[in-house]
Amino acid sequence: MKVVRGCLAVLSFAGAALISVAAAEGKILAQWVQLGPDGIASARVITDEACPVIVIDGVSAPMTVRAEPGSPFGNVPKSEFQVRSCEAPVPASAQAATIDGKPLPVPKPNPRKIMIYGDTGCRLLGNVNQNCNDPEDWPFAKINAAAAAAKPDLVIHVGDYHYREGACPANRSGCAGSPYGYGFDAWNADFFEPAAPLLAAAPWIMVRGNHEDCVRAGEGWFRFLDRAPMEAACRDFTGHFVAKMGDFGVIVIDGAAAADPRDNTAALADTLRRQFLDVAGKVPAETWIASHRPMNAMVLVGNGANARNVVDNKVQEQAFGSDMPAAVRMSVAGHVHFFQAIDFGGVRPPQLIVGTGGDELVRMEPMSMIGTEINGRTVTNSITRLGFGYMIWERSDADWVGTLYDIDAKPIDHCKLAGRSLSCGQ
Repeated sequence: MKVVRGCLAVLSFAGAALISVAAAEGKILAQWVQLGPDGIASARVITDEACPVIVIDGVSAPMTVRAEPGSPFGNVPKSEFQVRSCEAPVPASAQAATIDGKPLPVPKPNPRKIMIYGDTGCRLLGNVNQNCNDPEDWPFAKINAAAAAAKPDLVIHVGDYHYREGACPANRSGCAGSPYGYGFDAWNADFFEPAAPLLAAAPWIMVRGNHEDCVRAGEGWFRFLDRAPMEAACRDFTGHFVAKMGDFGVIVIDGAAAADPRDNTAALADTLRRQFLDVAGKVPAETWIASHRPMNAMVLVGNGANARNVVDNKVQEQAFGSDMPAAVRMSVAGHVHFFQAIDFGGVRPPQLIVGTGGDELVRMEPMSMIGTEINGRTVTNSITRLGFGYMIWERSDADWVGTLYDIDAKPIDHCKLAGRSLSCGQ
């Protein structure tokens, strides 16, 4: 392990502490900025040595340790987390920031270009094993490079970053050599390394997926991506928060463990509802809601009277539906590995699903759900598409225009969000 040591000289000038750094300490393995509650942003770093210094608007300060090497949760071997996580607050007024000379993307108020995707890792589990070494079968790196070139103001990842849970089968050359398990090497291969161009391009909103629950990659979630300080033990349902950027906000839901059906659906919905009421009154004038599991999606399996919906929606809709603030214009999610847009004629926020970021896609026939009832409301407009890709939304006066792109940055669909009305296929 390479060690580079520098000296720190702390000077007082105009009431500010200025830290002169002769040399950076440690190798930086990943760096990014993510949004937390109420306009607070956090710069994050993963390093194999000491936490580095961050420079914000010309003022330097040491980053603090978020998580030391080791495994405080006890369910991941210590040898798998020989990295240190670091963090530092980024004030809403920040105009520029750097770490080790590399610029960080600081949040902008009222973003005008927002990129969305989710379900991005390469699946290695049981009988389903993607060719992680093939950019056509696992195109996450291509998607990130293309999306970064579009220069978004904000990235929303709707969860499921980590999928390399099992070893690549010995007879599969397409994933040969892939790390697996829940340690940093698998996290790095599945997310941080291929996402580097997009992490450098814009601040992120991180939504927790069910693959980041405590029974799976929960420790990596808390160590690297959770918005709150590192906890002493893994837990699910940590509550929700409102990420604000000027007059625009996103309600971020930790509901990934809220699978349907359950014997305790009512109790779980009540827990999530009480957490939701804690933040519902804090939303700005224009708000989206981001959860991993969609509240109102549908995949029909079977035909006619035998058709059934295999997407779980009840818990979250029971928890949030009746208390949804009027400012919420759209719900964005992943979890189901396709693109889907569902409109309810303005009586509830439309549902957008962009679970197309790289993991194994759902295999199904294209369908229309117009006239179908989901959670007590009738679908007035819908579209479902298969294929890998990502979506970029751009503000157009009071409305938003969205474009769905394939892995080669080719537009394959267009949508418009006007008020609470979502229409696609234009």
